[in-house]
Amino acid sequence: MSRKFKKNTYYTEKEVNEVLKGVYEDFVMIRRYLIDYKLLNRNKEGTKYWVVNT
Repeated sequence: MSRKFKKNTYYTEKEVNEVLKGVYEDFVMIRRYLIDYKLLNRNKEGTKYWVVNT
């Protein structure tokens, strides 16, 4: 699912949610898993999200 996001691009929480809504009903859970599994990262304020470069 992290492939739905471009590398080297920052997203707002709203933008992340919009992408994930099309994937699964519980998009908040999916967003949390992407962060927990270190596929997406976010700043401390939760205002910027980005793909983790591996």
